[in-house]
Amino acid sequence: MYEYMIGSLEEQAIDYVVIDLNHMGYKVKVSANTLNELPNLHSEVKLFLHQVIKEDEVSLYGFATIDEREIFRTMIGISGIGPKAAMGLLSQFSRNELIGHIVNDDPKSIAKAPGIGTKTASRIILELKDRYKDVAVADLKTIGMRVKDDNVTQAINGLVGLGYSVAEASEMVSLVFAPNSSIEDLITGALRSANPLKGR
Repeated sequence: MYEYMIGSLEEQAIDYVVIDLNHMGYKVKVSANTLNELPNLHSEVKLFLHQVIKEDEVSLYGFATIDEREIFRTMIGISGIGPKAAMGLLSQFSRNELIGHIVNDDPKSIAKAPGIGTKTASRIILELKDRYKDVAVADLKTIGMRVKDDNVTQAINGLVGLGYSVAEASEMVSLVFAPNSSIEDLITGALRSANPLKGR
């Protein structure tokens, strides 16, 4: 099985990329989170790989980090969740956000991912809650404010729409987060806090 690939990023679409490696183009399926971490076209990129072999198809799935690949493999190990649904989860949530929903027993939020119903979301929590119950305190502190407030998610999405990466937007919102903040308050505060840092 392939471990990783280092090559030139030649094409980027909504759910896959094409990597040139030794003059061969490899189509690699990726999540929205990995897309946000990619360099410019024609730059060198490293993706950690997972190969899926079916009777009529061989597919490569690529991840910006080993941690993202690990949770993808964990998801497809759950009955009823295939690679497509697992990638939908990783496009809807970061790894830490997904773990946050699991440890906080929040099937409603997990079910927002495409192809994931409430029953499947509850199964994910049932099978994985014990596995992730000992997530580092620092990780829980980072994700806690995001998983408990829909306004936070919408504020992050708003900042992403303004050109920030998911990671940048999450960090900006975390700096100004307060319980019961409105979406407008979070976005305005985040942009104000970023101005002296980014010169905007």
